[in-house]
Amino acid sequence: MKQLIKDGKIISPKPGTDAFFLRKSRNALTISKRLYDLFEEEQLDTYTWVINTSYYSMFFAATALLAKYNHKIDADAGIHKLTYHTLVYYFIKEESKFKWHLIEEYKEAIKDAEELLQLSEKKLKELVTDFGFELEKRKTFTYDLGKDAERNKALTSYIRAKNFFQEIEKAMAR
Repeated sequence: MKQLIKDGKIISPKPGTDAFFLRKSRNALTISKRLYDLFEEEQLDTYTWVINTSYYSMFFAATALLAKYNHKIDADAGIHKLTYHTLVYYFIKEESKFKWHLIEEYKEAIKDAEELLQLSEKKLKELVTDFGFELEKRKTFTYDLGKDAERNKALTSYIRAKNFFQEIEKAMAR
């Protein structure tokens, strides 16, 4: 991550990038749900596209969040893995911007600051971990020949993407 910064690969995005990618995320999430329902209705035996569109919803939401805080990855190759590492770097290790958004949200409901910090850190780590899981799952079911996506994995992907999108949308509304 530090090498990317040193090499100038973390740049400022164009104005409106955050809103653009948040819209793309919402659209991918909607498509994921529609695909899941269609696959159920048609009794199709693979759910790969549900997993792919769920993952892309998370990827676009992560890109939107980074853009909101003036970060854009200037790379074509490996952009998905770099996005994951950039999320970890900026929102867990360094600036903790997303963490503070969650703390403010929880302050309205809970008074104990210590408990707030534990809850928000746990939630943030869950979101970033979910992103990592979906990145790996998408690769497995897209490129590993002979592997068909199962219904329960597709549903998990959709639920993770929906939760991820909702949390990012809340963070960006502030």
